[in-house]
Parts: sequence; structure tokens; C-alpha cells
Amino acid sequence: MKTIKILLIEDDMVDRMAFKRLVESGKLPFDYAEAGSVSEARKILDSASFDVVISDYLLGDGTAFDILDLQLDSPVIITTGAGNEEIAVRAMKSGAYDYLIKDADRNYLKVLPLTVDKAIRQKRTEDRVKIQSDREAEEAVLIGGGGLTETVRLVELAASSDSPVFITGETGTGKTLVAKAIHYRRPVSGAPFISINCAALPENLIEAELFGHEKGAFTGAVTAKKGIFEMAEGGTLFLDEIGEMPFHLQSKLLSVIEDKQVRRLGGNAVRSVNVRITAATGIDLEKALGKTFRKDLFYRLSVIRIHIPSLRERPGDIPNLCRYLLKMIAGGRERALDDTEIQKLMDYDWPGNVREMKNILERAVILQKGPEFRPSELLGKDRTPHKPMSGVSSEPDGIVTLEELEKDHIRQTLHNFSGNITRTARVLDISLSTMKRKVKQYGLK
Repeated sequence: MKTIKILLIEDDMVDRMAFKRLVESGKLPFDYAEAGSVSEARKILDSASFDVVISDYLLGDGTAFDILDLQLDSPVIITTGAGNEEIAVRAMKSGAYDYLIKDADRNYLKVLPLTVDKAIRQKRTEDRVKIQSDREAEEAVLIGGGGLTETVRLVELAASSDSPVFITGETGTGKTLVAKAIHYRRPVSGAPFISINCAALPENLIEAELFGHEKGAFTGAVTAKKGIFEMAEGGTLFLDEIGEMPFHLQSKLLSVIEDKQVRRLGGNAVRSVNVRITAATGIDLEKALGKTFRKDLFYRLSVIRIHIPSLRERPGDIPNLCRYLLKMIAGGRERALDDTEIQKLMDYDWPGNVREMKNILERAVILQKGPEFRPSELLGKDRTPHKPMSGVSSEPDGIVTLEELEKDHIRQTLHNFSGNITRTARVLDISLSTMKRKVKQYGLK
């Protein structure tokens, strides 16, 4: 188990001893240093770095706010015996990861190890976001192309506004990339970009994930936890598959968006939030208005509407898109496509859009080691270029709708996997709940 480096800033010797007993009796992997004041803590921090800093609120020569003012790269957990919630809220707004109220029996120490673990996990996630931010900003180039002129115009418009954005498009067209492109083109691009898939979370968890919860709000809630609205403070919250959000939570979401305030599950305190909302769906949500989706929420979310055309609607973008993806996938190795191969890829209808293209090219880079590079060979015999769907004419007077294309594609994939819905959902890169809804919608099983 990896050792966790902790700086404990505490001027009470009894509390220091209690912390020492906690570490020794629990055999916790803590390597910790101690400071009894703000000035002592500053000296230690000048020469050493820590995974987590735990600071008492009231110190001999200052308060925990003096520690927060140092703008440390480590998460700071504040302990206070003051019992003043206003202080705790101020601390959180000033950058503290969490706060724990000291009690006479020192029960707060029981949850301290879990709080430290969560702080480290969140810090690792934030570090990964920082590392990936440059790459994500670069990947946003994927939205470019002659077939996306209107989409790019709307992205630029959305980046200059704080209004909610509603993104639509088939699976794999790049809705998440468009959301990130909007975020990274804003002046606050360094602020957090938090994404949640509304179809991936169980109904009994999504409320706590969105709005947070207080200690004891439900079984297993041993500490208070921020919701993603609070985590996205000052940045963007991307609600993917918004059409899958439970109906009973939609009114609460609407209230948070309009009032810019959130109340954690099991709590009474109201917290102000400043978050830019971006939502996306791959279904025709307007057909569900008044049935499974609230009209008022839909109109509140869709102030700026952006639709991403499918790849088959913009085949002219495929050559540049292939070159960009290959450059990213091959890691500097030269993998060029000749004109004949490019034409084969342009002739294919790409039902999985950009996501499928990236998958095919990545597989080709791994599997095809010789001088000839033929990604089109991986498209499969059941996916010949522009092959008309069974029973559907490709002539102009028999043009098939996108809904019929999707239905036929899901039917064929289900057949290939002997009706296994879970495997089909995984291959199509959609959530199981979305897959079940599609099966029911199209009467496929």
C-alpha cells in the first residue's frame, strides 16, 4: 500500500496524540509531519510537499484561512471545534477540500481516513484532467471540416456566451468533443469541465451525484460529499444522455439551473453555484416532451441548439479526419492512406460515425504491420459501403430515415450476438439502459 504524506497543523497536544494513536492503532499508511502554527507550517511547506494537509481552524498565530491563502497544490482538510457552519462554508469556497467538526469524543477521527482517501482520489482525477486538457483542446479540432461550418459557427457563438447549450447528434458524432470545444474556447477554459452520463447511473444515486449529500443522508453516507454542481463551480457541467434523466429529478434540475442554488441531499443549507450547463442527447427529445421529459426543462436547456451531422452526411470531411486521427493514434509513426483506400472509407456509411472510424483506424494500426495499410478490410463483409438495409430501397423515392437505419443496424448487431443485449450495447458503445429502451422502442425483442 502506498504511503500517504500528510502535514498535520494542530496546536493542541491532546489532539496531536489522538491523531498519533489513530495512525498507530489503525496501522494507517500515513507518513506525517506536524506543525503547531501557521508560521511553522509555512517553513515545512517551503521545503517539502504533501499529499494532504490537515489543519485545525484556530491556530496560535492565525487560522486555517492563512493556510488556504498559500494556494497549495495539495487538498486541505479543515478540522474545527467551533461548530460554526458559516466558517465551514467559507472554507469550502476558499478552496478547502472538506471540513470535519471536532467533538468531545473525537469521533471525527473515525471518518478522517476515509476523507483523506477521497481527497487523494479527487486530486488524482483533477491532475488527470489538467494533463489531458491540452490534448482535449487539440481533439476539439475534430469538429472542424467543411461539412460542419454551421456547427463551428454555433460553437464559437456558444463559447462567447454563458447560456445553456443543447447538443444533438447520432451516437459517435462527437457530442462530448463539441461540449469540450465550447468549454476550452471560453475565457475560463482553465475552470473544471465535469461530465456525467445520466443513463449510466442508477436512479437512486443520480440525485446524490448531482446535488451532493450530507453526512447521514442515507445508509453509507458516512461523510458529507460535494455534488458535481459544486465540483464544476466556475466551469462547465456536461449532462450527457439528458433524455435518460428520471422524470422526478427534472424539476429539481430546472430549479437549480434557474436559481443557481443547490441543496444537498439530507441538508437544509442552500449553496450558490455558478455553473455553465451543456446537455446532449442522441434521441429526438422533442417527441418525448410532456411524456418522459419536461417541456420547461427542455426549453431552458436549449437556448443555444447545436446539431452535429453524421459522417455519411459529410463524406468530404473524411480524408482530413482520417489523417488527423492516424497522427494521433500512430504516435509519430508514418501510416499513410492512398487515394484508393481513402475512397473506400468515403464510400462507407459509418453508422458509428467518428467513434467507429477511430476504432477501425486504431485496430488497423495495431493489426496491420506490413507496408500496405488497408483499414477498409476491417469494415467487415456485413458492412459493405452504402449497402442498402434489408427491404429498403436506395433509390431517391425510397430514401430511408435515420430512425429506420438505426433500427436495422441494431437488429443486425443483435442478430450477430444471438440476441445478447449487454454485448450488443457494449459493441455499439451505448449504455445498457439506452439499449433496452431502443429494443423496446423498435419492438426488436
